[in-house]
Amino acid sequence: MLDKGDSAGLIACSDGLTPERKIIIDEVENALYDIGINAVVSRYLYRPEDAVAVDAKLRAEELMDMIRNPEIKAIFDVSGGNVANEILDYLNYDEIAEYNKPIFGYSDLTVLLNAIYEKSGINTYLYQIRNLASEVRERQLADFTMTMSGESDDLYEFEYDFVQGKYMEGVVIGGNVRCFLKLAGTDYMPSFKHKILLLESYSGNEVSVRNYFNQLKQMGAFEEVEGVLLGTFTELAAKDEITAAEILMEVCDDPELAIAVTDDIGHGGDSKAVIIGKELELRK
Repeated sequence: MLDKGDSAGLIACSDGLTPERKIIIDEVENALYDIGINAVVSRYLYRPEDAVAVDAKLRAEELMDMIRNPEIKAIFDVSGGNVANEILDYLNYDEIAEYNKPIFGYSDLTVLLNAIYEKSGINTYLYQIRNLASEVRERQLADFTMTMSGESDDLYEFEYDFVQGKYMEGVVIGGNVRCFLKLAGTDYMPSFKHKILLLESYSGNEVSVRNYFNQLKQMGAFEEVEGVLLGTFTELAAKDEITAAEILMEVCDDPELAIAVTDDIGHGGDSKAVIIGKELELRK
């Protein structure tokens, strides 16, 4: 995917970064440089003084330019927040399918990753490259380097436990639950049939998580998926005694729904990566 001497794009399709984040981006650039990768930084990485991000059309054009650029072998979104869905209508999904370039992001980029999978049919990658500047940067960089070079799949290997059922197999969709639900009722929402639905969250107390899960239930998601994989729910875990798995089992009240949990996927700096659109098999 990335060899020494290749270039990787750093982009912000959601909220622009605040100026104080530049030190983190510099660390990411240095980490990439240390493994022989050249970072190509978007012109629109940082937010204007009077807005949360530059114009949606400009952000979409920047992403398409990086996709078309033959020097850039992979694209990493370093943003998050709320406005990634603004760019969906301005992307050329036929071109995205043609170039089939790896695109990485997390949190609010869940809307982009799933929309691209649905409209272009290519795999996308739920992962935040800012993890290379996290508190566990050495481990992240080792996993990242081995996986990008094709020497291992360390970045995609995560531990999990079943809390209900023993087996699930299907194509992975989902990501951050709040952001994933922005696709509800749009042409960008993937089908739930024969899928593993990955859900995680940074913000969201018990009431919010119940709301998210009830909306998915009312959409018929849990009747169609092959199973649900729950990552970390950061705010819920910090504030409430109930777990996301317990809430899901209460909401669904379906003992046939396979549910697995993992601490390795979410908003933590130690988070692993998950491939949206790839077949995954989990067993107890």
